[in-house]
Amino acid sequence: MRALCFATILVAIALPLGEAADIPKIYYMGDCLPSTSPIGYISDDPALDVTAIPATVHSGYFTQDEVLKALRVYMPRTYAEFIGGSMILLSDVRADTLPTKYLDWFSKAIENDGMSLMMIGGILSFGGYTDSPSWAITSVGPLLPVELVERKTVSVTWKPVVVARDDPLMTALPWATCPNFHGYNEVVAKDAAKLLAKTNTRPENPFMVFWEVGSGRTFAFCTDWTPSWGASFMLWNYYPDFTVYSVYYTVGREVPQDIELMHLIRSEMLNYKVQRDVLVSLMNFVERIGANIGGLEEMTREADLRRARAGELYVQEDYEGCLRALEAGREELRKIEAESVKVKSRAMLWIWMVEWMVVTSTLMIAGSLLWALMVRRRLYREVATTRAA
Repeated sequence: MRALCFATILVAIALPLGEAADIPKIYYMGDCLPSTSPIGYISDDPALDVTAIPATVHSGYFTQDEVLKALRVYMPRTYAEFIGGSMILLSDVRADTLPTKYLDWFSKAIENDGMSLMMIGGILSFGGYTDSPSWAITSVGPLLPVELVERKTVSVTWKPVVVARDDPLMTALPWATCPNFHGYNEVVAKDAAKLLAKTNTRPENPFMVFWEVGSGRTFAFCTDWTPSWGASFMLWNYYPDFTVYSVYYTVGREVPQDIELMHLIRSEMLNYKVQRDVLVSLMNFVERIGANIGGLEEMTREADLRRARAGELYVQEDYEGCLRALEAGREELRKIEAESVKVKSRAMLWIWMVEWMVVTSTLMIAGSLLWALMVRRRLYREVATTRAA
């Protein structure tokens, strides 16, 4: 399966090689568990290059030692390497979890080197909770678009109210259909910041706030997009779209406005991935039973090239072309699947024929021996008549 593995690698590298300058580097720090966070949706987007760094020190998540190890493994060694990225995303991260060196990198990069930062709520973010300190005491705090209320979170059910109705992040999604949230971080929007949406509670609380600060941009999402406060939000049909769009918005990439087209593209990308995984499992089985899958590997390479091309078109914002390329790639996979079934059937036929011949020949030999020994009795002599008789 070496050729097939090469095809997989080709899909992974073809897009970055072709469009590296246009793809922002995202450091997703915090509760980046695939089962309970949107890390899968964000990292699967062709227009984003995501590095996941576990950094939520809390029950059910990670320990401080695990976080420090992850930082050593995944964070750049120097500030010069770090500013090659575009955005830091902090999702439910305590203010005292990350070493001061990295916090100073974040603030310096935002003020001087055009990087962006997005903070997602949860009880550990913003002003903190119980024994968790406020982000206001860090060098990052003054760069956030909201004033932090220390250790103040509110666990109530609420719905978002759009304030900036003409903002591209707001117009891209049908916010009227958004489910309830079940809590929020109490904050106050700064005077120079742009309030995008607020809670419908009394008193009201900022929900999404954005501003440009220094040479960078920061965005505050003052509730959670993971279970607990965000449990219902995660069930929204447009949850995957929002999580990706919020990153686009923060780094300054244009937010697509044709939501149904983007929804369809995202579904096609997921379907391609699932369909290809099933096909690889089938081809592995066919290879194990002795069939030659060289032709199937070549066909799979062609389909993967179509998928890589779809990713390039997506990055270039040719979404119609991307959809056509995805559909063509999935059609190729369907042809490969049909051919794989034929190859499997031929291989199974030969296996059945060999087994039939072995069983039949064994029965014939056993039958011949039985006839010779028990019926014809060729190995026996008749007992001679004795004189006594």
